[in-house]
Amino acid sequence: MTIIQSHQALNDTVIANGYCVGCGACAVPEQSPFRIVMDDYGKYQSRLSSSNVFAKTEIDYEKLCPFGTSTPNEDEIAKQHYGETCEYNTQVGYYKGVYAGHVTEGDFRKQGSSGGMGTWVLNELLEKGLVDYVLHVKSETADQDLNNLPFRYHVSKTLDETQQGGKSRYYPIELSEVLKTVRNQPGRYAVVGLPCFIKSIRLLQAQDSVLAGRIQYCVGLVCGHLKSSHYAESLAWQMSIAPQELQGIDFRIKDPSEPANRYSTYAKDTFGEKIVPTKQLFGADWGAGAFKYKACDFCDDVFAETADVVLGDAWLPEYVQDSYGTNVVVTRKGAIQQLIVNARREGRLELDELGVEKAVQSQDAGLRHRKVAIGYRLHCEKADNSWVPTKRTSPSKSLNPRYEMKRQQLRTELRDLSHRSFLNAKHTNDLSAYIGAVQPVYSHYSRQGHSFLRRLLSFTKRKIKAVVRL
Repeated sequence: MTIIQSHQALNDTVIANGYCVGCGACAVPEQSPFRIVMDDYGKYQSRLSSSNVFAKTEIDYEKLCPFGTSTPNEDEIAKQHYGETCEYNTQVGYYKGVYAGHVTEGDFRKQGSSGGMGTWVLNELLEKGLVDYVLHVKSETADQDLNNLPFRYHVSKTLDETQQGGKSRYYPIELSEVLKTVRNQPGRYAVVGLPCFIKSIRLLQAQDSVLAGRIQYCVGLVCGHLKSSHYAESLAWQMSIAPQELQGIDFRIKDPSEPANRYSTYAKDTFGEKIVPTKQLFGADWGAGAFKYKACDFCDDVFAETADVVLGDAWLPEYVQDSYGTNVVVTRKGAIQQLIVNARREGRLELDELGVEKAVQSQDAGLRHRKVAIGYRLHCEKADNSWVPTKRTSPSKSLNPRYEMKRQQLRTELRDLSHRSFLNAKHTNDLSAYIGAVQPVYSHYSRQGHSFLRRLLSFTKRKIKAVVRL
């Protein structure tokens, strides 16, 4: 295959088989034949335009895609940037400093979903004159309300602007439009993104000297998976706000009376605002993977291994009880490491030296799903004679414990069924069409891994309670 055919090859492999994550990298080159559209399931997807097939021949589109054939993997990309200055761990990738903690200055922690480190890093890069602009996600009308839909990438250059993007947004976004701004507007940029988005930026930089020169820092986010817009609509609908009426959402409202992982969801329409504990909303079990992009089940990067620093939640017993949130932080680039060391010494950050093994423990479930069970999912796809992207983990026809194979099958079913059934619910204006279809599969999934003795004990308790009520 020649470079001139690469756009068709990308379309016939990644896009045709459902592995597009909608990052937008393939739509960035000038005269690109690709465009990014929102599909019926609320996911950004790349589409090959038949009216513009004369792509610039010096661009290898397959090598722009994080799931493309012959694309360098995360280890290969990261080694070029950090191989000589960092240590390496198979779960976390390269690392220099590993911390857990939060920001003590300003309102960073208060306005963030966790410990406030994400916005703090972006602001510190601006304050110290290391960048001129930051690329991050916030509301399209953030000057009116930070939670207004839709969310998208913006260019910011002040603290006030960066703090408008201080919360987690479990919502589809794409990079193509904002990266076109970078190409047209000289300056030094920092970009924050999910692992696959940061990887796509690294791949773009390898073929685009302008982006390579202007994007100076990549700030990664620890990732479970990307959600479609229907996830937000499904939560709000259960709060009596119909999809067509939903105007704004905040996925993580902190509750001072609860641990950090017991947050609430805020939603609003023209009639008012509502806040409901997220655990009361169906489909919010992150491990089950409702409304997940298929591509996310074939990504083996949790700690944004190609980013200069990565930030996430410190889901560890010693931190989770703090309702205001605690970040896990892994640094790779020396300049960011020094910013953190200096601020910690000055008392602006409260950080513990965590160690890489504790960082791994903080994301244990996600790592098992993405680093281990991916082998079984690859095997299942190949068994159906489907094309699959090349990953660092080889296909494997078994998992331990054995019930984990059934869990993976049910997660795949939940992923696909949630998309189809919610679209049907919207068409019929009936939320029960979604919940009624998904609930039985979720119940089956929830029972996996429970021993026979445990199930028998649970059954006995239910029977005793029923007798007592009589």
